[in-house]
Amino acid sequence: MEPAARRTRRCVVPRHVEPVLREIGRLAEGLRRPAYAVGGCVRDWMTGVWRTEDLDVTVEGGGIEVAEAVGRALRGTVRVHRQFGTATLQLPGRVRGRIDFATCRRETYARPGAYPRVAPGTLHDDLFRRDFTINAMAAAIAPASFGTLIDPFRGAADLERLTLRVLHDRSFLDDPSRILRGIRFRHRFALRWEAGTARLLREALKAGALGWLNGGRLQKELERMGEEPDPIACFHELATFLDGASQS
Repeated sequence: MEPAARRTRRCVVPRHVEPVLREIGRLAEGLRRPAYAVGGCVRDWMTGVWRTEDLDVTVEGGGIEVAEAVGRALRGTVRVHRQFGTATLQLPGRVRGRIDFATCRRETYARPGAYPRVAPGTLHDDLFRRDFTINAMAAAIAPASFGTLIDPFRGAADLERLTLRVLHDRSFLDDPSRILRGIRFRHRFALRWEAGTARLLREALKAGALGWLNGGRLQKELERMGEEPDPIACFHELATFLDGASQS
């Protein structure tokens, strides 16, 4: 039997989006631009949630180029945001939501809470810049490897263990909005804080990390928390963390 560490794990892509993703993968391969479904949609598929409306595709070497090629081939509407290296594609009658394309990138932070400095990167770089391991998975969409899971940070195992874990020790300091997102994800998916992650969160709050966010970012994250299925539980947990930080 093949050793567990060498087995190829697959992500089951919902039938209603599979044809579109296969076509994106085919066109991207023709451009020699490896493309992957990534982030929240992959997380949801790994938990058996098929109600995918918005898809995220990341491309090594040229997300805009691939988006424009797909738009031409499938007669979709493409909105390009060149300053961010991203594009949004709408395909009437094919996918109810939208498809967001981005170029794989790496991020560095000049100071805690600042907007990141962005540079081109690999798929590994792109996954490492994300907030939690459960959101740092990708699914290959190239024809020969369609559905293959790329999971360098063991996000699938954390999902199975119902564990919420950051990717590195500076995560909450680099981007304090991850504190609020983490609370939302924890309640939405009935997760438990990984012990080290909970410690890092408390330390970030004690350092005043939420105060480093500008008003617009903070308001947006709080509004998203209010849209969760159980917003009262989310706000109660936030208040509990803040109270604990003020007393420590």
